[in-house]
Amino acid sequence: MTLTRKLAGIGIAFAAAAVLFSAFAVSASAQTPPYTAYGVGQKAGAKIAANIGGKACGGDATVDASGNWKLVIGTDAACAPKGGDTVAFSIDGAAATQTVKWTAGGAPADAAKGIALTAGAGGSAPAPAKTGDAGLLGTSGTSMALVLMMGIAAAALVAGARTATRER
Repeated sequence: MTLTRKLAGIGIAFAAAAVLFSAFAVSASAQTPPYTAYGVGQKAGAKIAANIGGKACGGDATVDASGNWKLVIGTDAACAPKGGDTVAFSIDGAAATQTVKWTAGGAPADAAKGIALTAGAGGSAPAPAKTGDAGLLGTSGTSMALVLMMGIAAAALVAGARTATRER
């Protein structure tokens, strides 16, 4: 009987752990990869910004000393990109003539040079990003379901440990 209780406690602990970790793995695999925009040949220190429909995407890039820049536009960006949306760029607030189509996991067609941005009479310059919450507007880091499952798993582990160590 004691062996049965020990095995049952261990089995419950493993079952709770499996449920907890499977829920975590499912939430991690449901993420959509961002669009990565980059380019070369810009003036060092210039600010490159992106917008969709006039709404700033945030996460503006500063051109490095070699003239390179990179922007990552995820689905959680302030401009709420969706597949096929037109992404417009600006250089130091001046609208660039080049645009791209946003796609999940996308990148510029020219992998070596990226997007060759030139300031011109293209679309409108994006509005400054809202950074009232350190640039983390609209993000949530904790799932309540995950917290609940972790609590259940902890309770099951404690109960399993007490059952396994009980002597008669």
